[in-house]
This record gives sequence, C-alpha cells and structure tokens, in this order.
Amino acid sequence: MSTPRLITVVRDVLDPLTGTRHDLRWAAGKPVATGTDAGREIDGTELWILPAIYDADAHMPFVTAGVRAFDRQRALAGGVAQMNVALPWQQIQAMDLAALVADLTRDVLPRIIPLLSVSPDDSSAGFPAWLAAHAGEVKMLLPSVCKLYSYDPYFDANLDAVLAAGLKPMVWCSTEDGLDHVIERIPDGPLHLRHATSAAMLATMRRAAGATVQTSPHFLLPLSKAKRDDLTVLPPPVGDDPRQSLVEACMAGIDLIASDHGAPGLRRPPGKDSPGLQVQQHFLSAILTLAELYSWDLGALLAKVTSAPARVFGVEAPQGFTLVDPTWREPVTLWPDQGSDRAPFEGMALRGRVLAVSGGGDVELV
Repeated sequence: MSTPRLITVVRDVLDPLTGTRHDLRWAAGKPVATGTDAGREIDGTELWILPAIYDADAHMPFVTAGVRAFDRQRALAGGVAQMNVALPWQQIQAMDLAALVADLTRDVLPRIIPLLSVSPDDSSAGFPAWLAAHAGEVKMLLPSVCKLYSYDPYFDANLDAVLAAGLKPMVWCSTEDGLDHVIERIPDGPLHLRHATSAAMLATMRRAAGATVQTSPHFLLPLSKAKRDDLTVLPPPVGDDPRQSLVEACMAGIDLIASDHGAPGLRRPPGKDSPGLQVQQHFLSAILTLAELYSWDLGALLAKVTSAPARVFGVEAPQGFTLVDPTWREPVTLWPDQGSDRAPFEGMALRGRVLAVSGGGDVELV
C-alpha cells in the first residue's frame, strides 16, 4: 500500500512575462504535474512565477569549509537556483580536483558551478605550470573560464597560460591602464570583463570585439554618498552621474548582471574578510526594483540573470521557477554576521520577496 502524498498547490499564480496564470504543485520537495491526494492550497492570485535565476559571480569559503547551509539560505532568499563560485587556484593546487568538484556540486538547489580563479598575489607564479599539466581535467570538470585580476604581478604569464589552455579569461581591471592593457592583449578573442561601473567604462570594454560585460545591482541602484563611502568593496560604487550613465546604457550594452556576493568567512577576526558585499540574499529583489525604477522590460532584464550567463559560461540555464510576492516592500536590514559596510541596500525598500525556488528537480520554500 503506497503512502499518500501531501501535495501543496499554489493556485492561479501570474506569469508577468506572458500574462498567463498557472497552478504550482509540489510534494515532498519535488514538483508534480497533477494530483488528487490530500494536500494544502495557497491563494496565489497576487503572486508571480518567474524563471529560475542564475547568479554568475559569487564568492564563498567553500574550498576550505564546504557548502554551508548559511550560504545556501542566502542564495535561496535571493531567488538563486544556480550560481558560479570562484575556486581559487592557490587553495586547490594540491587537491584532487575531481573529488573537490564532486563534493562542492552535490547539492541540487542551489546548483553550484565552480569557476577556476587565480588570486592576484605573488603566489600566482606557479599557475602556468599547474594549468599546463591539468588543462584537460579543468575543461572536463569546470566551465572553460578562468577568473583573473589585471593587477596580479604575474598577470601576463597567467593570461598567456589561460589562452594557451583554451580557456576564456574572465578579468577585473582595477585601473583604466589595466583595462587598456587587457583589451590590447585580447582585441578580438573570447573575453569576459567584470564590473562595468559607467557608460564610459562600458564603451572602453566594448573596444574588445569578442568581449562580454557584466555589472551588478549595486552599481545601478541609487545609493547615498554616505553609504557608498562606508562600503568595504572593490570596485566601490561610483557617484550619481556615472551611475546614471550606466543605467542609460545598461539594457543595450550589458550582457549579464551578477551579484558579486562575498560570503563572510568561516572563522575570522572582525574586518579581516576580503573586500566584498553580502548581497545575494537580495539579488532578485534588486532586479525587480531595477525593472520598476527604470521602467525596464522585465523579460529582457531577467534574460541577463538566466539565459545570458548560461551562454557566456557555456553551461545549461537553470530549469525551474521562482515564486515571488511582488507586493512585498520592507526596508532591508542586516542579516546575521553582516556589517553595515557589507550591506549596500541597507534601509532601501526593495521590491518583492522570494517564497520558493525550484531547480534541478527540487522545490524549496524560503
């Protein structure tokens, strides 16, 4: 005798991209198409169903600690079903890469996609030799991308190694000279550039014919000068005029939007984390706020956090949905273990609250 399933049904949810309504059903954390078993019903007439979200740029201490429930919960609260997370070469060079990747990708929701990264310090000198010996394994286990920093003392040698291995460089340039140098080195080939903060910077990035470009919500939403000055992040958000110039160029000129989330460390003295904002828990709300604030087409904007990152990084887009209450507005407050200097949206009333996330065949309530 089979055990009856307890099915949750959310009735009459609106898809704002098509104007149609759907019933959502799941049981035991899995989507179900239909069902007559005993269940619960939720009125979804004021709720939205949106695509599963892909956050293409995040950082967390998962090499040293593994995947924490703390970090998974932030992602799910931000509507994130799939995310790239930097895999620093300096931390993995002596490890079994296949075992590490298997361990870090065992969770279905959110799905974590590790990306090879090289930290910009003197310890990066050994990277070219390691990559030459492991290029085949890297391309088999990871997306064919490597994150680099233009101010790495061994940047040119590491960039040459990445190109020789057939990987796409994913670069942040901290200065205009650094950006010019990268574009001169890769004027036509595959290149992904991070952190566009103004239309002028975007125009420079577009001089590289083969480049794709990303930005983040904290470069687009209006932050006060006091908040901008208080943040511990690189690059810092710019002033109102360059921000507004990026807003005007964003929909036509930016390929993808990512959170650039930096999770707090496992155990560290206060203030010893690398510069970075803790923003993934507000990712989808920030996207919905951008669409509303600037009257952007929601479907075109959501493509920058779904299909576009999948195309840029050569992986499948997440399959599933995000259930959202678009009427929710509440000033952003600090999450546990978050300082005000890591919270760019503190006090802002962002639009929407994520209620459930589906991806990889699972459904999780937030």
